[in-house]
This record gives sequence, structure tokens and C-alpha cells, in this order.
Amino acid sequence: MGGSRNLVEDEPTNMIYKGQFFHSKKDLKKLVGHFALRHNFEWKVKMSNKTTLHLVYLMDNYTWKLRAVRRDEATYFQVRSFVNEHTCPLKEIHRHHRQASATIIGEVVAPKLQQHDGRLMRPKDIIADMKTMYGIQIMYSKAYQSLDYALSLTYRTHEETFQLLSSFGYV
Repeated sequence: MGGSRNLVEDEPTNMIYKGQFFHSKKDLKKLVGHFALRHNFEWKVKMSNKTTLHLVYLMDNYTWKLRAVRRDEATYFQVRSFVNEHTCPLKEIHRHHRQASATIIGEVVAPKLQQHDGRLMRPKDIIADMKTMYGIQIMYSKAYQSLDYALSLTYRTHEETFQLLSSFGYV
């Protein structure tokens, strides 16, 4: 594939750069969602189809943008252009972050599901963490969905766990 050292694996990073490869459009959008959450800005999809993804800053007249393409013969997406300039004033940053999906938040909190005092993280802990870490407010329902997703990443889904039970019956 040439340049496979740039291929992003499963772990989200803080870096996005021109020439970077992603296994899928979903992986690319996930990384950009993490990136936006960490850098406190929001983006929207300007154009998306099977071969192209074009993201722009949420508000018009700002310069941040990302464009990635998938070649016909390839299965991966490559970042073709990335303008990482934030010209927006801080007053335009919203407290209800559009990239703060239950999936993104779940991935953020999954490594720290177990609290220091030994108890499992609760939705209200996630709400407090998001406000402290990123300055965003999330609803209890989103915190609950995030917790459920984080638990599934860490401990498997209910269905997978139930299927494992049959193997315990045979000794």
C-alpha cells in the first residue's frame, strides 16, 4: 500500500496530518471526533460518499477543513488536505458539543471505568468528567449510553457474555 507506517490503528491519537491512512471512513470520523473534542471545536460533513469525505468547521467562514479520499482499487481512506487553523473566537464554542457522541465519550471513559475507590463509574461521574475535562454538558441519557458502550468495550456485550455461559456447563 506504500506508506503503511501512516496507517492509523485502533487507538485514537491526537494527531491528524496530510497523507495519513485510515482503514475506513468510520475510523477517520472517529479520530476526527476525538480530535475535535480535545481541541474544543465542532465540525460538520460538507460532502460524503463512498470515495470522498469532506469535513468543515461548523460555522461558515472559518478555515478548518479536512478532505480524505479512497481510491477505487484501495480499501483505505487517505487524508489529502488538512487545514488545522482555528480562527473562531472562544465565545462561539458551544457547551453541547456535537461530536460528543455516546461512542466517543465511551471510548474516552473506558480506560477509567474502575474508580480509585474501587467502585464502578456512574453516569453522573461521566457528566462531571466531561464538564471538567472538556467544558461540555451532556445529558444523563447520553452519559448512560456512554457508560454502556464503555462497559461493552471492556467487558463484552450482554449477548457475548450469555453465549460464554454455555461453555461453563461442560467440564
